[in-house]
Amino acid sequence: MQYLKSFFENFKLIEIAYIKNYSKKLKWFVIIILIISINSCSNEPDYYINSEGLPYYKDLKEINTHLTINPSGISPLTANIDVRMDIEHSVSITIKGKNNDDITHDFENIGLNHKIPILGLYSNHQNQVIISAIDRSGIRIGEKSVRINTDSIPISHQLPKIEIISSELSERYTFVEHHKFFTKAIPLIFDQHGEVRWYFKFEENTGEFPFFIKGPNKIIVGNNNAPIYYHYNWLGEITREISLLEDDMTVHHSITPHPDRGNIVLVDNDADIGSLIYHLDENGAVIKSWNLNEILLDYLPEDQDMMVPATDWFHSNYAVYDQSDKSIIVSGRSSIGVIKLDYNSGVIKWILGDHDKKWYKYPGLKALALKPSPGTELPLGQHCPVKLPNGNLLLMDNGWDGYERNGSEDGLINGGRQYSRLVEYKIDPFNLEVTQVFEFGKSYGSQIYSRYGGNVGYDSDLGSIWGIFCAVINPTTQDNPTIEGHVVEVDQSGSVLFHAKVSSESGTDFNYRTEKIDFYK
Repeated sequence: MQYLKSFFENFKLIEIAYIKNYSKKLKWFVIIILIISINSCSNEPDYYINSEGLPYYKDLKEINTHLTINPSGISPLTANIDVRMDIEHSVSITIKGKNNDDITHDFENIGLNHKIPILGLYSNHQNQVIISAIDRSGIRIGEKSVRINTDSIPISHQLPKIEIISSELSERYTFVEHHKFFTKAIPLIFDQHGEVRWYFKFEENTGEFPFFIKGPNKIIVGNNNAPIYYHYNWLGEITREISLLEDDMTVHHSITPHPDRGNIVLVDNDADIGSLIYHLDENGAVIKSWNLNEILLDYLPEDQDMMVPATDWFHSNYAVYDQSDKSIIVSGRSSIGVIKLDYNSGVIKWILGDHDKKWYKYPGLKALALKPSPGTELPLGQHCPVKLPNGNLLLMDNGWDGYERNGSEDGLINGGRQYSRLVEYKIDPFNLEVTQVFEFGKSYGSQIYSRYGGNVGYDSDLGSIWGIFCAVINPTTQDNPTIEGHVVEVDQSGSVLFHAKVSSESGTDFNYRTEKIDFYK
């Protein structure tokens, strides 16, 4: 009614103009303009809201796509889709899941052309991917369904068998760094139903080790055959090659981020096996380094026989920067345990390790030993000490380090205990005391007993911790032992949220690391 009122008011003005001898042409021109204005104001919007609350234009535009499956040649369950339109847009994708567990992601970049990585495809399946084009106002201007047919995973690719033992989680994508001993790396990702959704196919004896996921589309991969390490994306494309300082250097075991820049990297060379820690920038230039062969000399007598240069006496397996006090936490499996070093000076702040070992008899090191509170079990042959948000230290206590001992602790025989654990410790650095506040695994005994390897992590949203018991001997194959990896996630009470078994038919396979990942985050 307001439009009609406005129309007739304006029409009256036109009549007055006409009476005053204005041109008839002017009169009808103004009338036509007013009618067009009324119609345009009263039209309904040219878009609608669908059942999921998403706005779509009624007249959708055409999306041009070009599909490339496995663009790198080593990542069979990935694809790249080139998306093109004549209108600037961003892209949203939905990769349809078999169990109402779609993978969705919104790409923020706006343009006419896009390269869209498609991750998490099923093998031997016609995968459906929904491509949506979105304009700057957030309205969908085009949509297209793309079918991607994948082959079965060949037996020759040697992937391990995945078995989901239990899961209380509606979604979980699990990365496992699987190895055929050190002859071949097979990194893979499986979902909460045990289906493999991603893997890299490397050739024999190419040296890839270890693998560290560094964000939504970057995997840092070391090489134990050459003085180089790589940045890969999920598609399997090498995006960067970084050379080490010397020809006899190789990266091993651990590449962790420094919060300011670069990474803390464990490096070997011929003279200092398992004893070098480097802070390298993004180009591989040395920011700082520490040599445990040199640092330990300040704490040992001249007649010591523990530290033997040019041997793997310490066997470092993880190093990480601790921003809270500007230090380096490094784990050594063989001779000592976990050591905290001052970043600037290299001075040892404390040592977390078994007091039955040889290092504890040397006064210079004994003075830095953390004293366990009653009920606290110190780690043996541990891996991957990480700081939790509450400031405590979480690690994989393998329970075995091969060190001969005659301890009084229950279950302590030969090279260690007969169980492995995820352990959380609270450390008092001023009084040099350590208290065990949580453990998981002891009650499982040999079921998840892994003498070597493994790592840990945490999920801040769930308040859970997780880890992989990487090399469990299958008790049913004693005549010809085979190896299992057990990925376990537990809540703060120790209740199991997720448990998967990764197994193969070889007794020399192992599953070095695991991560809980999101393909696009």
